[in-house]
Amino acid sequence: MSTYISISEMAKLHGITRQTLIHYDNIDLFKPAKVDTNGYRYYCKHQIPYLREICFLKSLGISLKDIQQHFQERTPENEMYLLEKQKQYIMNQIAKLNTLREYLNQRIDLYEEAVDAGMMRMSLPFVRYIDARQAIFKEWLQPIDKDNLHTTLMDLWQRIFEREMVPSGGFGSIIKKSGVEKNKWLQGAGSCIFLPVWNKEHENTLTIPAGEYVCMYKYGMPYDTEHLEKLMQWLAKNNYELAGDIIDVCLLDTTFYKQETGVDFCMLQAPVTLKK
Repeated sequence: MSTYISISEMAKLHGITRQTLIHYDNIDLFKPAKVDTNGYRYYCKHQIPYLREICFLKSLGISLKDIQQHFQERTPENEMYLLEKQKQYIMNQIAKLNTLREYLNQRIDLYEEAVDAGMMRMSLPFVRYIDARQAIFKEWLQPIDKDNLHTTLMDLWQRIFEREMVPSGGFGSIIKKSGVEKNKWLQGAGSCIFLPVWNKEHENTLTIPAGEYVCMYKYGMPYDTEHLEKLMQWLAKNNYELAGDIIDVCLLDTTFYKQETGVDFCMLQAPVTLKK
């Protein structure tokens, strides 16, 4: 019975490939006990525990570089340190993945709103309770047109990415109550990006309060005032008065349309109180 194990047998025993063992040899991580004149690699049985440990550490996601360094001075204390270090790395990755999951949920919720809107009549206001939200805001550049709208929004977008956040909550516009009341609809208006609810307070964050909102779906750009006028007429007719800034939430931008429409699909949200 041979005292040596072929490279194929050693690989099969550990559930890895021959190429993996050749790579380990080339980087001086795990070398064969002998190489014959034909270049065939052979291993001793006493090497099995070493390769088993290498495979174990690698299965935990520890890099070959760290494993190689560890085996130069392997002690229980050093291995505990190595495992604790990997554990912390994994915990950090879990936290990042949980955050990404919430970003995905937030964007899915936004698209669910757009899909559900297809079953409702456009431009027909309805009342809905909306929870408090946080957003970052910037007043529109002048003159107010599509190009400056994009420029304003991208400035906010950059602020989001600088803080390693994902703008998954969507974006929109804020139409100031003070301007609406003076029939200067776009005075002080601007773009906003909605922040995740779990996000720590961002520089220049504003809070959009919870409450009853009269909502209305529309196709149009936020600076097109005819929808705002129609919404305010509905409020007056139904004994409501505006209680704060109007939020214009973009549900689907023009990238979703096969043909160029030039406008977004949005939902106006006007905070209201009943007139006394």
